[in-house]
Amino acid sequence: MSSDQFTKTRISKFLSSYNVGSRREVEKMIEEGRVQLNGVKLSSPVHFVNEKDSIKVDGKLVVFKKYKQIYKFYKPQGYICSKQKQDDRAIVYEILPKQFKNFIFAGRLDINSEGLLIVTNSGEISRSLELPKNEFIRKYKVRVYGILDEKKLKTLSQGITIEGINYQPFKYKIFNQDKKNFWLEIELKEGKNREIRELMRSINLRVNKLVRLEFGPFKLGTLKSGEIKLADKKEIKEYENYIRLF
Repeated sequence: MSSDQFTKTRISKFLSSYNVGSRREVEKMIEEGRVQLNGVKLSSPVHFVNEKDSIKVDGKLVVFKKYKQIYKFYKPQGYICSKQKQDDRAIVYEILPKQFKNFIFAGRLDINSEGLLIVTNSGEISRSLELPKNEFIRKYKVRVYGILDEKKLKTLSQGITIEGINYQPFKYKIFNQDKKNFWLEIELKEGKNREIRELMRSINLRVNKLVRLEFGPFKLGTLKSGEIKLADKKEIKEYENYIRLF
């Protein structure tokens, strides 16, 4: 392996980032002799490239101009935030339109949660939204079952360690309180796995519905379950301005 390879990317990964196809599809194209690198037809996917290389697929030059796109998707309950099938459970890519097969998402939601999922073609955008130091606020609507002890909830909201895991302070509002069912609106600056469910469990409450409403400047709005749309220009501008501060 030459030192130059450390500044380049494997060709299948590189072309998939420009929506030429999935990595496996690109490898198959190479095996079929459909890909040329700097005028030479490839027979093996073991090549490393960057934007300085000339790559043709089926005789057509690949243009390395990638527009960063941000979409808002309402993830329904019952789908896993994964690109590959792990078992017989459904994944979000099974219901996303085919044009998004090479996109990635920011801010996972567990299988029993629903609501706003950011879908983007930019790893940089995805990382910036998830990076703890950027402290993007995540807002949720949560239906909870159990007897509420407001004193315990207030103490919990100031930060706590549960089974060795540190959970940061959060904001909350209580709505529609009944004897054993009520709604909370919760704002977090972190996104640990099953965070809200674990927090509620620690004070003997059970979450039976969880919907993410906001992620940073991006809002679920009127999106319906399974729908996807481009983020609003105002939201994107707010995101860009916020990132410039860091």
